[in-house]
Amino acid sequence: MKTITLSDAAYERLRVWKTGRDSFSQVVLRVVPKRGTFGDLNESFKALPSLSEEQSRLMLETIASQKSQ
Repeated sequence: MKTITLSDAAYERLRVWKTGRDSFSQVVLRVVPKRGTFGDLNESFKALPSLSEEQSRLMLETIASQKSQ
């Protein structure tokens, strides 16, 4: 067990990934990929939960707005 310090912004970003009775350790292990190969990274992405319709819409809008700049 280790104690870490997070800024308020970092804490909030991590907190929104919690579901149900997750611990912060469970969130980190689920969301943060281990360092390794692109294959490892791809496997980590596959383990992430699917985006909601709202998250997908926001992502597509953000990509579209970046292309027009």
